[in-house]
Amino acid sequence: MKIKRETKSYRQGVLNSDKHIRLGAKHKGAYILKENINYIEANECYTWFHLINGKRFLSCKPIGYYEDELSGNGFLRIHRSYLINLSNLKLYERKYRLVHLKGEITLPVSYRKNNTFSKYLQSA
Repeated sequence: MKIKRETKSYRQGVLNSDKHIRLGAKHKGAYILKENINYIEANECYTWFHLINGKRFLSCKPIGYYEDELSGNGFLRIHRSYLINLSNLKLYERKYRLVHLKGEITLPVSYRKNNTFSKYLQSA
């Protein structure tokens, strides 16, 4: 899983792709494949991207920006601090409001998101 640095030819192909998300400044940065994102964590006004391979990347945009950006791509907000990639979901414990993701990661589901998350999983 490589994070590609911008090159002119690569940038042209990625700009028209829905498979990548851009992190970084306007003229510098990296493109990350959305399928490589395990979950996204809010940290005040910053956002941490946790990848499947264990790497983390920091973005200066808030998690709400990425929630809007990724809402139709298999990502779901389970907590005010967490946005998860549903393709990496292993187990959901409704009684304890816990989500288990690939890589032995356990995240809480907020009380307010518990019912909507359960209904989403039943409909899927």
